[in-house]
Amino acid sequence: MMNPIRELARGSRLYWLGVKWLRQHPIWFLLLFLPTLVGLGLMVGALLFFWEYQTAIMRTLLFEPGEGWLWVLLYYISKGLLFLAALGLSLLFGLLATNVVAAPLYEQLSCTVEKEKRGYVEEISFWRSLKYIPEELKKVLLIMILSILIFMVPGLNLLGIFITASLVGWDYYDYPMARRGWSLRQRVQEARQDYFAILGFGLWLVIPFVHFILMPMAVAGGTLMALERIDTIERR
Repeated sequence: MMNPIRELARGSRLYWLGVKWLRQHPIWFLLLFLPTLVGLGLMVGALLFFWEYQTAIMRTLLFEPGEGWLWVLLYYISKGLLFLAALGLSLLFGLLATNVVAAPLYEQLSCTVEKEKRGYVEEISFWRSLKYIPEELKKVLLIMILSILIFMVPGLNLLGIFITASLVGWDYYDYPMARRGWSLRQRVQEARQDYFAILGFGLWLVIPFVHFILMPMAVAGGTLMALERIDTIERR
């Protein structure tokens, strides 16, 4: 039976094994610097957009307070939770949009990691890797929709950070699966088997204000984790 604590630790460790791989291949650190800058710019843009329209957003999403101090207290608690949720979604949108733009680069990095670890990989040119942008866009839309629904449902939004971590972790885990032409349903099914490891991996990617640095480096570790799952599948 799967041990959740052990799997969380495995996912956390695999992130830093990916960083260790990058340190051994410093050219990739330089290449990943560009999406880091793009991510920072989009994050700042998303924050400025939210700050500009926060009043309209709160007016649209929030109920009017009723009579009595209890209603007023509930109103301000709800307003604070919505503020944090909208802020988190703004940051998430900026960073996931970076993943769409950087998908060809991330795909090439994932291929390089797989080729070194397994000795072979289907060669993919940079221009061919452009086809992964629509695939990445589908994943980003799915993650954004689920994140919005989670943050909007009372109770679930208290667990939003953990659910978002697992969704973002899956985004980086998915490259070798998508490269093999597996359907989205099959990829989600296999990711469920690694859920706690993906959560442990993804928790590094939701640390506020440093995640735009940590996220581009996650491709290597996510690929290593996915390759472990693929090895298990091939031994069945």
